[in-house]
Amino acid sequence: MEQNTTVTLEEWVALSALLEGMQLQDASRRDDDNDDANNGHNNNRNNNGNRNNSSVPAAHGTKLEAKLAYAERACKVALLLLHRLMANTTDDRDHHHDAGGSQSNNGAAPRVAQDHLSVGNISVKFSHSNNNQGAETTTVDFQAAMGRALRCINAFKSNNNSGNNGSSVNIRSIVGEAELKCILEDSVMDVVSTVDIAVLTGDIFYKLGIILYQLFARGESLQQALQNKSNPSTGAMEKEERSDASPRKQAHLSNITITESLSEKGVPESLCRIVADLINPNEHDGTPFESLSEIVEELKQILERPDVFFYDVNWLDFSSGLIGRSEEMQRIHQVAASVQLDAGEFVNQLVLLNGFPGSGKSYLASNVQGELAESGWLYVHTKFDRFVQNPLLTIASSFDELLTSLGDDDEENMAILNDLEAELSASAIVTLSEWLPSLHELFPHILRRVISNEDLSSLATENNERRNRRNDITSNSESAKGRLHYIFRKLVSAISSPDRPLLIFLDDLQWADESCLDLISSLLMDFNHIDQFGLANDNPQCFLVMGSYRANEVDSAHKLSSYLETFERSNTLQVTNIQLDDGIAKPDTNLMISEMLGLPLRLTKSLNDAVHAKTLGNPLYIHAFMQSLVQDKLLVNSVAKKRWVWDIDAIKSVSIQGSIVEVLTRKISYLPHDTQDALKVMSTFGSQISEEYIQHLYPLQEKQREFLHRLDSAVEENVIEKIGHKYKFVHDMIQQAVYELMSPQERGQCHFNNGVQMISQLSTCTCEDSHSNLGLIAFAAIDQINIATSFGITDTSMHNKFATLNLKAGERSMSRFNFISALSYFVHGLSFLPKESRWSSSNYDLSRSLHEAACLACYINALPAKANEYISELLDNGQCLEHKLMAYNVMVKNLVSSGDNKQAVQKGLVILTELGETFRCSAGTCGVACFPADFSREVIQQELSNTKALLNNVTKDSILSSPKLTDEKKIWAMRFMNNMSGVLTIQKPQMLPLIACRMVQRSSEYGYCSESAFGIYGYGRAQISVFEDVDEGYRWGKISLSLLESLEGGKIYLPKMRCLFYSYVSFWKEPFQASSNILLQTHTEAMMVGDVEYASISAFFYCRQCLVCGQNLQLAEKECKAIMSKMVQMKQIQMCYGQVNTYLFVLKMNGNYGTVNPFPEIFGDKITNEEELLQFALESGKQINSKGILSNRCQIAFWLGRYEEAAELSEKAKPLPKMSFMEVYHIFCDGLTAFQLARVSSASNASKWMALGEEATARFRFYEQCSKWNWENNLFLLEAECHRCNLEEDKAKAKYESSIKSAQDHRFVHEEGLALEFYGDFLLSIRKTEEAKERYASARVCYEKWGAHAIISRVEEKIGRTAPTTS
Repeated sequence: MEQNTTVTLEEWVALSALLEGMQLQDASRRDDDNDDANNGHNNNRNNNGNRNNSSVPAAHGTKLEAKLAYAERACKVALLLLHRLMANTTDDRDHHHDAGGSQSNNGAAPRVAQDHLSVGNISVKFSHSNNNQGAETTTVDFQAAMGRALRCINAFKSNNNSGNNGSSVNIRSIVGEAELKCILEDSVMDVVSTVDIAVLTGDIFYKLGIILYQLFARGESLQQALQNKSNPSTGAMEKEERSDASPRKQAHLSNITITESLSEKGVPESLCRIVADLINPNEHDGTPFESLSEIVEELKQILERPDVFFYDVNWLDFSSGLIGRSEEMQRIHQVAASVQLDAGEFVNQLVLLNGFPGSGKSYLASNVQGELAESGWLYVHTKFDRFVQNPLLTIASSFDELLTSLGDDDEENMAILNDLEAELSASAIVTLSEWLPSLHELFPHILRRVISNEDLSSLATENNERRNRRNDITSNSESAKGRLHYIFRKLVSAISSPDRPLLIFLDDLQWADESCLDLISSLLMDFNHIDQFGLANDNPQCFLVMGSYRANEVDSAHKLSSYLETFERSNTLQVTNIQLDDGIAKPDTNLMISEMLGLPLRLTKSLNDAVHAKTLGNPLYIHAFMQSLVQDKLLVNSVAKKRWVWDIDAIKSVSIQGSIVEVLTRKISYLPHDTQDALKVMSTFGSQISEEYIQHLYPLQEKQREFLHRLDSAVEENVIEKIGHKYKFVHDMIQQAVYELMSPQERGQCHFNNGVQMISQLSTCTCEDSHSNLGLIAFAAIDQINIATSFGITDTSMHNKFATLNLKAGERSMSRFNFISALSYFVHGLSFLPKESRWSSSNYDLSRSLHEAACLACYINALPAKANEYISELLDNGQCLEHKLMAYNVMVKNLVSSGDNKQAVQKGLVILTELGETFRCSAGTCGVACFPADFSREVIQQELSNTKALLNNVTKDSILSSPKLTDEKKIWAMRFMNNMSGVLTIQKPQMLPLIACRMVQRSSEYGYCSESAFGIYGYGRAQISVFEDVDEGYRWGKISLSLLESLEGGKIYLPKMRCLFYSYVSFWKEPFQASSNILLQTHTEAMMVGDVEYASISAFFYCRQCLVCGQNLQLAEKECKAIMSKMVQMKQIQMCYGQVNTYLFVLKMNGNYGTVNPFPEIFGDKITNEEELLQFALESGKQINSKGILSNRCQIAFWLGRYEEAAELSEKAKPLPKMSFMEVYHIFCDGLTAFQLARVSSASNASKWMALGEEATARFRFYEQCSKWNWENNLFLLEAECHRCNLEEDKAKAKYESSIKSAQDHRFVHEEGLALEFYGDFLLSIRKTEEAKERYASARVCYEKWGAHAIISRVEEKIGRTAPTTS
């Protein structure tokens, strides 16, 4: 219930002063020594007028706080009074001072009677509701409290009138502080007036000033103040003269200014100035107000920024909030809101800020972050730097800072860490810990367990093991990068959620390299929060990426430009472009200068006009120019006037020449020389330097303290800032200005000295020390050396050491999948080895290592021509075959990447021959001579028989107890054979069994390795495809899976093996439903280890097997689209050929074909339809793709009832891979098609079709023996159709019903519908119409569950035929 009370303004002042008095008493009891702070002044100023580290004194709980709280309450009442006055006047613009200080009416008829305007006839109305009460005042009875407070005031007045000064009144016994706060701070107030409306006369500004003086002075009038301040020695005549004078004249006569009078009472200078300029605008260099609204705006400004205007600002305060960018802020907040609203959708959000240097891009982002943080957003800030050679580390470091902040035992932080552990596998956390050292502290239980395992032994740095790691990356380069991207996406997904969104700010994108931009692209355009490819997760990721770049530095040729174009075209990314003008508008710069100087807008207008003209409104330029004015003493803080003053004519005459960098350079030149020297050293590291870097630069404590002292003095000058343990330039333009103070020679020497000093301190460390910042320091040290060489500064006596350090830095980058930075290090390393002696005996090993690493990095970075240069060097200078194998390996990879599969196989076979592995064909010649001649079936069968005999007594345990493969040549041979399996599948599949057998034989002879498991798997698969020995093939497939879990280094290959086993082998023994679920898990596992190729294969077979299981086609369409998008993003175009067939099948079955076109997303405008895709496959010799298209068309024609078309397509698709997934379902459709055609063909043709149908039935009897679950219902349906053709009605009926029941039991709803439909056809043919109608109706239900709308219409037509006809 609302309660209203009205008091006079005098009573309000008394109430507010009473509350202030209580708070002052409390403050005095806490600390009587705080009186010195009560004047509100702060002299934290250095010689240049910049703000020092110690800012405005903390006022909480002090006397100052009490006085400022009164001032704030009084300001609010003053605003209410002004609004009331403005509402009662006809034209606010008419209220201004004339030259003599009186008001000019200009013929207007204002409605306020100024003669009646006084404190006595102004009232304050309180409206109080229980809903307004705060937590501390919920038990306060407002009306009772108000009554007690007024009684207290009256008692206090009564005592004062009797000469007791109120000392006998125990205030707190009458009313409490909480009650007064309830009245004054928790109520809604309004100001009312009891005056009559009359014609305005006199000066309303003057009268208003008198009222505000009394309001701010706690009830004391100006006349009382002047009387109290009168000189006691003044004669009686002079006293009488003053008493007759007006307050304005008395102020002049007593020589006591209004400002000083108020200031003595603790009133902030800004409020003193308002009162003085109202009463006497010429007093104290006053500036007259022009309107009531101008006073209102000034009071509002003071209330909005009390931290600025309630204190005497005697420094240039650069802490103002964001000014002049409200529209841009609003747009970003709208995007942020949509991120939370649309979490879980297939669209991420990117905001791009672009503008010239100094336009405020970073400051805008910082303010966005501050506001979003209040809503629970997390924040990651990555600032790229032109001096950092390894910018991917910059991204990692920023995420590491966020994770470090999660170490506290906060409930929300613990929830984030739990989500992180649930999202990431142990191996993924180990991988991330290479980038994010904080994970060692956050997950010690995981890292302690995993790091002790044998499968991390490859982290050793001996040469052989180093090359082993290189080969692992070579064999799966895109996978390595994909794994890093996937893990970072999982990290973002785990950290972010709708309840705790994440803002990632990427500052200065123009300095990010391709590795960073690739990672950013992956974060933005790939999705991990989608479960089963189409269903949103219960805890979707929720993040916003905001990037900034310098528009003047990014043209069409810049590497960032192509990424920006990709972002704009992406279907999974919404881009919001915000271009910041170089300067902000003049009113906004006035606000900036106003808050910078702590002066109201009306006082800074003339200065702003001059500054804006000089700087064109560029915020950074304004800051630099204002500081230069202070340094040149054109802008001075006057102690006497308690404000900043300036010489406007001198400022207008200042000449600004050159760029902003030159202006900043002049500013820095004012600093002491030793401070400049320290800043120069800091500038060579980019925008920031950590204290740990400084410790390595200056190991002696005395030198270190001296350097830090100089940096601290630069902090005082607002040139740099200290955040935590880092010193940062306040803007990278300042860093650039400092750096350019040095000549090129000086810069190079400074870089070199830094590098050498840091390297000397790292003599006991290596780049592999990644569990602390030592790894980062090692990178920084070698970066300094490399930069110095670009200036021609080096030391030839240290070149071998520099080359070695670059090799280590590159290898560490490779192990972290940062291939672009790695290549840069290898190239720098080689530059330290003179070409003429690069392959000398003293440099041979180092040169070989650098060349091997460089050719590998070139291959991974898609630089085949450059890779071939390093390959040629290795092949020309390698001393033996073993020293050339890395080059050969990359050469073959290059050929495969370029699409030259034939040449890749030929070259691979040549290398295998050199490694002692030849393959004989039916002619008995070597593998090289026989290629591309076919290997006979007899040769293949003989090899498989020999291998089977070799494995007769072999078990998993016997393999694990066998010796490990150590012969380097044989290790390389195993790798080459395993790596060639993929290209052989496409180019020469008949060689696959021979390769598998050879791998098993070499493992048995020389020892086992992780590749041995793939040889065993290949042998098992060949047993199925060649001998149709499903039991033998399945057994060895299971053994190969189990082996990888136990073999050293094998776990990383488990997803690949699971993909192969559950795509090609398991369905012969296990239910499709089980295999499809495992394939979905395998997709995730493959992405986790970065194997994008087998992640795509897993996704393809998952999708295909789901169709076999009768998955709803609407969901299947959604999944197919998501899978295809992922394949395109991961550049897995080969798998897209197969996936597009699945997608087309789904679209044609669910009736959406024609409304959805999947081709443009994959092929652009090169291939626009299925026919063009088939022609491309035929012309390019991709037989497996062309057969897949034809087989898919055949199955579509069958399901749509176009049997003659299906039969024709079936012939074109043959022969299909034996015992393959594709072959099984092709035979099923062939068999049913043959029986359909047999019933409608002539006798001669019918026998041909019957023979084909019976052949298919026989094959399915074999399949059914392998897996009753998967094939039983198909066999029963084939047998039913065969009986129907043979007119065996009872047998046909029994088989139809068995097929239907089997499909129901095994959850194949689509094949249940097919059996019901064919059963209905059979019943209708024998004139059992009603039974046929029932089966058709049941078939329609099944097809509806499947979502096959293209088939439902056909069944409905058949139901129509069963309706009785009318005569």
